Amino acid sequence: MSARPELVFRSTEPADSWEDGLIVGSGRVGAVVHGPGDELRISMAHERFFLPANPRPPAPLLHPVLPRLRAALAAGDSGSADELLGAALTDAGFTDLVWTDPLALCGSLTVTTPGGCAATTREIDLVRGVASVTWRDHSDTLRRVSVVAPRATDTIELALEAGADTEMRIRLALDTVDDTPAASFAPDYTGTVTGRVRAGDTGRLEIVDVAGRILAAATATTAESGVVWRRDADGLEARVLVPAGARRTVRVDLSVIGRPPVPAPAADWGERLDSQERAHGSLVTTSLLDLDGASDTVATTTERLWREARSGNPEAVRRAIEIAYISGRSNIISSTGELPPTLQGVWQGTWRPAWSADYTMNGNVQNGALAGVGVTGTPELALSLLGLVLPHLDDYRENARRVYGADGMLLPSRMSTHGIANHVDRSFPHVFWTGAGPWVLRIAADTVALTGDRSVVDDRLWELVEGVLAFGETATVVVDGIRHFSPSYSPENTPDGSATPLAMDAAIDVAAYRDAARAARLLGRARGDDSLDDRWQALASSVPDLAVAPDGTLAEWLDPAAQENAAHRHVSQLYPLWYETDEMFGADAPPAAALRQAAQRTIDAKVAWRAADPAPPPGRMEMAFGLAQIGLAAAALGDAETAVQCVEWLSLLHWRPSLTTTHDADSIFNLDASGALPAVVASMLSRSTVDSLHLLPALPARWPRGRITGLRARGGIVIDRLSWDEASATVEVRRLAAASWLCPSGTTTVHAGSGFTWADEHGGEHGGARIVELGEAPVTLRMRRKASTTAEGTTSAS
Repeated sequence: MSARPELVFRSTEPADSWEDGLIVGSGRVGAVVHGPGDELRISMAHERFFLPANPRPPAPLLHPVLPRLRAALAAGDSGSADELLGAALTDAGFTDLVWTDPLALCGSLTVTTPGGCAATTREIDLVRGVASVTWRDHSDTLRRVSVVAPRATDTIELALEAGADTEMRIRLALDTVDDTPAASFAPDYTGTVTGRVRAGDTGRLEIVDVAGRILAAATATTAESGVVWRRDADGLEARVLVPAGARRTVRVDLSVIGRPPVPAPAADWGERLDSQERAHGSLVTTSLLDLDGASDTVATTTERLWREARSGNPEAVRRAIEIAYISGRSNIISSTGELPPTLQGVWQGTWRPAWSADYTMNGNVQNGALAGVGVTGTPELALSLLGLVLPHLDDYRENARRVYGADGMLLPSRMSTHGIANHVDRSFPHVFWTGAGPWVLRIAADTVALTGDRSVVDDRLWELVEGVLAFGETATVVVDGIRHFSPSYSPENTPDGSATPLAMDAAIDVAAYRDAARAARLLGRARGDDSLDDRWQALASSVPDLAVAPDGTLAEWLDPAAQENAAHRHVSQLYPLWYETDEMFGADAPPAAALRQAAQRTIDAKVAWRAADPAPPPGRMEMAFGLAQIGLAAAALGDAETAVQCVEWLSLLHWRPSLTTTHDADSIFNLDASGALPAVVASMLSRSTVDSLHLLPALPARWPRGRITGLRARGGIVIDRLSWDEASATVEVRRLAAASWLCPSGTTTVHAGSGFTWADEHGGEHGGARIVELGEAPVTLRMRRKASTTAEGTTSAS
């Protein structure tokens, strides 16, 4: 029995498709458990196994056409700009989109059991990271298959149990037949690789390419002697006798050629689960959310709870959010190893994965998978992003040279096995999006700010800091003292009425570079190197100001020729509000108030656009991380109502009974919502800079009581517990010893939001805030509600 039975969730819904299956993951490997109980399939993947299926040309040589392209954009001639781009791409050999190498299957296990399947329960234990399928056959005999992927290993292990003596057939094969694609628009990689098997006491499936080279392997063993793996038509089969009331285990170790294998140490099933509870469960339970939601007696299965929540029951809605918070965090933890989660985490069940199941760097990774890992108590997981990015610095230099004729480093919008910017066509000119580099610096800086760990800033990361700076200095065009990003691309959107997505000065490029100057300064402090500070400040000071568009919204393009286009899933212009609020929004001067008002109008317009048709395409509930972009910005502005609307849309429309998540409303298996929802929830309850902490900046009235544990804040602050009710709030907070260098004074300015004020005299008063000395010992702060306010957040946070 689980040590935390309240964190075990059940479903009786069928899982005919891999997209509806239960998932387990070690961070390095993952398994999807799907199909009927008597013909159960476990589809396996490894974070390092991407099919070498696509060409890898260098970035297109586009810098020779830039003078004419820039002139056309400066003249507002989008038609000529489009023609110039099309001709240049054709000349460079880019007539079709070049896709990243896709995350691939490492094989499948199929467990076949006699007797049929009369009733099935699927169960996920989030603390132990165990998925179980229990069923009764037509003679009422109980059987169970449980699956676990021990944390930080390359092992997947099955436990087979039965209420009567049962022979279970275990088949290991590559299974290239694919009748459940994630997306019909995706390239079909069926036949790119084949399986080659070796029979014996150990079963081995080798995945080979067309030249016969081994790329990956799955090696299966059983704990019991006498089990032999025999060849069948295109795989291996073993027959395992499971005595009544007993348990038998099957173990599969995955490996990728060129990478050292990390098998789990030998252990019996009980030891395995205890180890998982320590390694995996401790990460999952670091941060827990309690919104006083419905008890589990109201809805005994996830699908019943979600039906009740979608019917409008407020207690059920809050319970669904609680479960989405912990299951989302568990999904991200389970798929974060040396590398961050892909679009599909570390899970695969198709040879036609949507968008290659890659790392999409124009928002999915940052606003999706990794959005909440730092602030919800596991900042060390964000280092996986550096594991993805830092090995490819030379590719980024070549990108900068070929696309912009610039020095420094240009990161691509999509990645898997390399860093080449070669995913581009006229409709999606991704090579001209320059925000990935500065965005990575922000996440690196936040990891340092949350932990105080100076070792993060090693020589390779500092090389990236220098490379992103040099690119900003040399890829921009200076006119009358202002540096312009041209051509510039606001991710996947096109100005209204324009013939091309390209424009000048996409707001996200400007905002990301302004923010990177602040991030780089902190990274320099950690390294003890301020040699780049002046250059970064000069760059940030020379880019255009963020602006209000003619329609009163926050301008997505700072180019007067580019008209706003609100009918789109991205909201990239809100970048200045996602992290430490841009100084242009935080000042007391009228321009800051105008920008805040414009940002609010953008938020309102995007919410109204989605609300008009909250269904998957052709509806408007597309791309879950777009809700994070709105929700994070709303929380920064104190707009609790919009922030909680985004959280409810994410939880109610993007979660499935298996507690997996989808890209669009109930469509396309995808991890973005798993990371996005915890991030938005955390931002509603706490925001920070290195020297300030804002508590309850956007607490909605529909959360009258609640508690959250394990949040992190910049300045190395740990919020061990934050609780509130209709009258008061209490927080227990401390600073990590390793982070003392971030705040040499030892003090932090703490603000109370959402109508709360201070109920005690702890610390000194400062304009309604408290100046609190924080160290390793927890400090308890108490707040009370002002008599004239509601629970709705109304104040902006830093």
